[in-house]
Amino acid sequence: MNYTQLFIFLLAVGMVNNCKASDSISDHDNGISIAMDEINWQSHWENNTIGFHLDQANPMLLKHWPKIRAVPKDMVFVPLCGKSLDMVELHRQGHFVIGSELSEIAVQAFFSEQSLNYSRQVAGEHEYWSSERLALIQGDFFTLAEESIPARFVYDRAALVALPPAAQEAYIQHLLRIAPDIEQILLITVEYDDIAAAAPPFSIPANRVKELYGGHFEIDLIETRDTKPSPRKQAQGLKVMTEHVFKLDRK
Repeated sequence: MNYTQLFIFLLAVGMVNNCKASDSISDHDNGISIAMDEINWQSHWENNTIGFHLDQANPMLLKHWPKIRAVPKDMVFVPLCGKSLDMVELHRQGHFVIGSELSEIAVQAFFSEQSLNYSRQVAGEHEYWSSERLALIQGDFFTLAEESIPARFVYDRAALVALPPAAQEAYIQHLLRIAPDIEQILLITVEYDDIAAAAPPFSIPANRVKELYGGHFEIDLIETRDTKPSPRKQAQGLKVMTEHVFKLDRK
């Protein structure tokens, strides 16, 4: 476990209070530069237009997380996490939870709404907010350093679907660089007529998941169900959205 991994681990277990991580965490050039604000996610949080946020844990997480081999005290990484209550559920199950989120508003809201005490440490262009068994890394996911996330399990409900197709492959490549020990991912995507409604979230059918992940993971589509679109999508004329749940096992 390198210094950055150790620092994140100690944040998650609540053992770091007023120290500062090495600035080298943000000096690493990973060779990709993707504007996370392409869809202006920051403005969604600034204007509180967050229809993508659920006011409860996702039912598909509750139903299918037991299929993942993670046990209490295993670390779970939640990329592009927002203020998701799924992190609360994973934490409740005894996991060390590490989230990555661009918006400071979202991170602040998460800790405030959950009434959690926290500490903050700046490391280069990222800021680490930590509580017991929980740490959120605020800043650009694509500038996280290689091998900086010591997690073997990933929960992705909102990351892949938030990214335009041109950025999706880069997202997966970078995920595997920053968390090379990943064994399993619980992935949730949506599929819909993207002519009738505008992204985000982006429509990602099963064949696209195979195209993106098939080189690194065995892909098991464990559930498909129709779900009600968000009010914004309904206003665009979309009547139904299909949700896919995948269990990905590292080859």
